Amino acid sequence: MIYKLVYGEPDIESGAVLSRFTNKIPLSKSDEFISLFRDFQAQIEEYNSQVFFVLKRQYDSDGYFFGFGDKVGPLDRNGRKYTFWNTDNFTHHPSADPLYKSFPFYIYVSKDLKTKYGCFTDFPGYLEIDVNSNNDNTLTFRSKGKGFVQYIIIENSVRKIVEQYLKLTGKNIAFPVWAFGYQQSRWSYFSEKEVLDIARKFRAKKIPCDVIYLDIDYMEKYKVFTWNKKNFPNYKKMLESLHKDGFKVVSILDPGVRVEEGYFVFEEGKNKYFLKDPSGKDFEGAVWPGRVRFPDFLNKNVRNWWAKNAKKYLDDGVDGFWNDMNEIAIFATEKDLQEAREKLKEAKLEDGINLAGLLGTIGEIGRRGHGDDIVHLDGTPHWKVKNVYGLNMVRATSEMLQKENKRPFLLTRSAYSGIQRFGGVWTGDNHSWWEHILQEIVRLNSLSLAGVFYSGCDVGGFGGDVNAQLLIRFMQFGLFTPMFRNHSAIGTRRQEPWEFGPETESILKEVINWRYRLIPYIYTQYMIGVLKDKPLMRPLFYDFEQPESFGIEDEYLFDDSILVAPVYRPNVQKRVVWLPKTSIGIFDNKVYKKGWNVVDTPIEYIPAFQIVNSAIPTIEPTQYVDLSKVDKIVWKVFRTSERAKVTGYLYEDDGSTFDYKKGVYNLKQVTVKEGYVEVKTLNSKYVTREREWKFEILDSKGQMKKLSVVVGSDGELKIPIQ
Repeated sequence: MIYKLVYGEPDIESGAVLSRFTNKIPLSKSDEFISLFRDFQAQIEEYNSQVFFVLKRQYDSDGYFFGFGDKVGPLDRNGRKYTFWNTDNFTHHPSADPLYKSFPFYIYVSKDLKTKYGCFTDFPGYLEIDVNSNNDNTLTFRSKGKGFVQYIIIENSVRKIVEQYLKLTGKNIAFPVWAFGYQQSRWSYFSEKEVLDIARKFRAKKIPCDVIYLDIDYMEKYKVFTWNKKNFPNYKKMLESLHKDGFKVVSILDPGVRVEEGYFVFEEGKNKYFLKDPSGKDFEGAVWPGRVRFPDFLNKNVRNWWAKNAKKYLDDGVDGFWNDMNEIAIFATEKDLQEAREKLKEAKLEDGINLAGLLGTIGEIGRRGHGDDIVHLDGTPHWKVKNVYGLNMVRATSEMLQKENKRPFLLTRSAYSGIQRFGGVWTGDNHSWWEHILQEIVRLNSLSLAGVFYSGCDVGGFGGDVNAQLLIRFMQFGLFTPMFRNHSAIGTRRQEPWEFGPETESILKEVINWRYRLIPYIYTQYMIGVLKDKPLMRPLFYDFEQPESFGIEDEYLFDDSILVAPVYRPNVQKRVVWLPKTSIGIFDNKVYKKGWNVVDTPIEYIPAFQIVNSAIPTIEPTQYVDLSKVDKIVWKVFRTSERAKVTGYLYEDDGSTFDYKKGVYNLKQVTVKEGYVEVKTLNSKYVTREREWKFEILDSKGQMKKLSVVVGSDGELKIPIQ
């Protein structure tokens, strides 16, 4: 059940909650939740002449706090204060906060597992949530302004809480099927020759790849909606050539529009579509192109204008966009520069420690939110809605594509609750640090709990220099994430799969091949998840609410049948893994018992396991995703015994439109019972080709049985197991 609480006098809406719910959920009073918590303070307070609403809440039983999306730190958020104020913070150390995104939604689970609830504090401006940092069982919510709205979700499982949260904020939009192939990126591939060379190398080496990215240098002087004519003189032919070879192309979009007379985007937008300063003039700051102005994506007309320009790229042959710098990231304003000059004017070496502090404050200028410096076209102060700027940027292009019945490939660095209705996210500027493999496990699983099902990180690390061992382990983790993209920064060690010699290349090629073997499983589980509000990647406790699972953050589920326990330290030869059921190693075929196990982890081995009584559809690796050409499916069935019942699914649709919402998809159910395999067609509105299905049925004693059958679009089959 969802309950609505109103504190103070809220005067802004985020748009996160679906309009059909904003006025239909009856108001509740906090004393109705006395079994969960007690509010003992709710009042307006002033700090530095600014008004804040402060809510303090006491709870009795010790528990876990999961959620908040893209935050660093432990999976359990207990014991720390978090700030929700979207910021370009590029050093993701363990206490870095805030970062790019705001998902002020958490799930509480008491230590005895008897009490569970979700809490969404819907406020798109500056917000702090202190989760028991004083160890006194107190929660403190502090927002700038006069109040906020909360939604309390009470259910008996984490799964049902997430489902209710998505009912409130909207279902995930489906990504195209090619979005689940391997993706290669770098800041930057500087010319069409370099892009084509990278593509040819993948195909020549027979390393599968679906997507190549274009970072900021494909543009002329970093001007959005332009092409660098010197380095990309024949970009349309380049795109055509890449498409013929099975590649898709995703280009970056930044919101800052260069101030330049004659530049069509600037001329169209000036004094019309851009954010304002308090005097009523177009607000200006500095980003990659230099002096820029920023579209007001809160305004529908501005979103339509932006989408029309984005469509020109799509018409040229670009297949998708990653929206960056949209927190909004601003290097500095004129006011910032003047302040820095004034501070440095009297600075001298004799100032000692004070000089260090001064330089530190100047270094923080680029992380300011400029909430008080910016006004939206409708008069809304930016500080009230800063956290939905990136969401509305993605919304602009997404709504245009949805009208055309085209699934968008849209990533965003900045986001707020509800982003799942328009696109997916990546976690921004991580580093080539061993610690960041574990950190990305936590971040991506927390994003799933915040309702975002298509997410990923810069595999290999964006900043810093990767080495061969770290790249292998990072890629092994990336294999089991929704978006599998290798990305690195300018000036760092290159990370393409062939960069560290033949031995490393061979290992990485096999990692990528495994991604393509599992495409039927990955796409099936992802699309069923979109339809049924179930994340593809999720913590163990999502499915197994057992005491052990709530304390584990370095393992996770890749939907129902696969458990992943990545290696995230160098030179690890063995690691401890907790398994909720008997499982078989996907890469070593060893059977492991339920509970704690010590598993071997040689560099070529990924600690990933198929959970017992499951069936996984696989294919032979292809150079890019195209399920319509697949003529053989191999089902890997692992069961406790011949008497066990096993169920698996295979989902297919056109992979590019929203026709699945109309039921235009094909869904097969496989059931392995004692003595036979049964294939049922649960939905057949999408016609698929006739294929050979092979079954490799293994039990926990190592006994293998095999059979094969030809399966078409429709009908039912029952095949005896000999």
